[in-house]
Amino acid sequence: MSEALAINIQEGKCQWYAIRTQANKETLARLHYERQGHTVYLPLVRITRTHARKREEVLRPLFPGYLFLQLDPQTCNWITISSTRGAVGPVQFGPYFPPVPDGVIDSLPERAGHDGFLSRTELQRQRYKSGDRVEILLGEGEPVKGIIDSFCGDDQVRVLLEMLQRQVKTTLSQDRIKLI
Repeated sequence: MSEALAINIQEGKCQWYAIRTQANKETLARLHYERQGHTVYLPLVRITRTHARKREEVLRPLFPGYLFLQLDPQTCNWITISSTRGAVGPVQFGPYFPPVPDGVIDSLPERAGHDGFLSRTELQRQRYKSGDRVEILLGEGEPVKGIIDSFCGDDQVRVLLEMLQRQVKTTLSQDRIKLI
């Protein structure tokens, strides 16, 4: 047995593994793994979607195309895991199936709201804070530099843009900014 596989196997200890799913089939794969008796974690994030001038909140996977299974590496059947409906198979590097660190999985529910779902806005607010220097993508041209002033609404941020040698205050969607 190779050293990599020996490190991966701990007697009787279940570990989390990342499982690749077919496109937009995360929920189907979760359902079938649960029917097989596996412990499944599919972190969902609540996002606000705008379509045809209507805004609605929808749930989307935090990691599109992936879910997590808790498995005992000594007793699990990787062929069954790979052939489950909606799944492509476990993330692997050659014969090695790397476990996901427990801290990664444990930290996600702690960030969830009272309804059990993660909020993209809250995740972004944890990443950004007032006073952070950011770049704003306004279109095809060069990004404009700015400073985060405050957060407002679900996914809106108020930014002080540095334009024409002065600061201009504007409100825009958080997905249009990135940290410098």
